[in-house]
Amino acid sequence: MEYLAVQMSVFWGGAIVGGVLLGWWFTQFFYRQAANACHVELLGLRRNYEDSTKENSQLRYKLQQLDGMLRKISTLPSDAEYGQFLQVRKKLEKIRLQYQSLLDKCHQQQKMLARLTTELQDSKQELMSLQVAFSQQHSGLVTKPPVVSVALQENNPLTDKRDDLTLIQGINQHIASKLQALGIVTYRQIAECTEDDIHSIQRTLGLELMPPPEGWVQHAYSLFQQKYPPLLA
Repeated sequence: MEYLAVQMSVFWGGAIVGGVLLGWWFTQFFYRQAANACHVELLGLRRNYEDSTKENSQLRYKLQQLDGMLRKISTLPSDAEYGQFLQVRKKLEKIRLQYQSLLDKCHQQQKMLARLTTELQDSKQELMSLQVAFSQQHSGLVTKPPVVSVALQENNPLTDKRDDLTLIQGINQHIASKLQALGIVTYRQIAECTEDDIHSIQRTLGLELMPPPEGWVQHAYSLFQQKYPPLLA
């Protein structure tokens, strides 16, 4: 009897360790995918920023050239050369229009540079939030053993399926991707969250400025009932 108890203890210990390692591996896999996507986006934004900076420098150089030409032709012709004066005035008007057009382009480039800078900062903040989420998820996997029994995992169809979280009111594709990166992939996981869990998830995803997502739990429970009615009996 004692030998059987020892075997059961070893079995359950191995199952817990295997579950922790498997959960850590999945978390690291999704984190690396999200981090690689953010790095690619950062490289693209940085390349666009450098191209815009070069184009802005070229426009400024052209503006300086046009300004020098304007100073050269600003001298009015004499009365004897009135015809030449008219030609110079037409040329001056044409150059002024070109100057105004280049000035408008310069302003547009400055706005584009500001927008690219903002997107670059947002991408950096998103990458930092993913790193924080990964560290929190990793620490949670290490300190909290799985509480679902092996028999339930073998007989429960919810453990190996993912639900469409975008059907929950208030969750778009962007938020759903972040929830999946945290390991939240089913209606049941959201339906079993407490109010503190929801606020903790909101802070982790950087959604403090959005309306409180208390309706997620009720809507997720309703979708869970619709999709898995036999499991509620």
